[in-house]
Amino acid sequence: MEQDDVISQRELQQSMDAEVKRVSDLFRFLLKYKRHYQPSGVEFSGLRQYLPSDDASRIDWKISAGKPDLFVKQYEEEINMDAFIIVDCSSTMTFGTADKLKSEYAAIVAAALAYASLDAAIDVGFGIFGEEQLFLTPQGGMDRYHLFLKELTTLEYYGDSFDLEHALNETIGQIKEDTALFIVSDFIDVEGDWQTKMKLASMKFRHVMSIMVRDRTDYKMPEAGNIRFEAPGTGENMVVDTGKIKEEYEKEAAKQEEEIAERVEAGGSSFLKIDTRDSFSASFAEFFDENEGGW
Repeated sequence: MEQDDVISQRELQQSMDAEVKRVSDLFRFLLKYKRHYQPSGVEFSGLRQYLPSDDASRIDWKISAGKPDLFVKQYEEEINMDAFIIVDCSSTMTFGTADKLKSEYAAIVAAALAYASLDAAIDVGFGIFGEEQLFLTPQGGMDRYHLFLKELTTLEYYGDSFDLEHALNETIGQIKEDTALFIVSDFIDVEGDWQTKMKLASMKFRHVMSIMVRDRTDYKMPEAGNIRFEAPGTGENMVVDTGKIKEEYEKEAAKQEEEIAERVEAGGSSFLKIDTRDSFSASFAEFFDENEGGW
């Protein structure tokens, strides 16, 4: 990698990091997030270093006395669960008409989930699937978050297709049962018999949540006259009069989204669609409110 590329990637990581932390309302659903996912056991299991998000009443002052760091009492409920995030980095994700490409928006969503999980003392792992693939099992500590940022801004991963069946096979085979699984994708041209594998994942894991990231033009056609379109991956071009196909296009797009949602939910996963123009943290908060205690 050239020096300019290294600098550019570092700047992109810093920008993503700032945006993740800027979205303060993300943490409004953090307590709900923990309540939905964390098990109910409270068996004492040991001590760990104090985090800013911890309840100060759990500080073990006897152990912390005379040490440079504070320590809190750790219970089984805090270490029982992991989070794992599958990120679609295929060609269809490298498109967008808003401030961010779908891939950029998805990366921030995934990084924010990782940050919130790690801040809640939940170990995080992730799988990146596109032109290149990366699979890392869950670990704790904010070093894991910064590694995730680094890998999400590595351009070599982006391109080609997304085989969700393969991604789920890898995850089912390597990740423990007490895990919350997140899938971040546009669900366009997804390959493999993924619904069957999603059913298996839903049977194994604590919860599976599918987050569909869409650009507005994935389902709404602007009336802008003749526009040249290029197919991701193949580079094939076509000039289309958008006014003539707008109604049919939007009808077919709505049908496709409905079919995807039905397949996802039939696979035992919860489903959330987010537009790249929307606040994803607000969408999450609304989702948790609507599904309080029922997912």
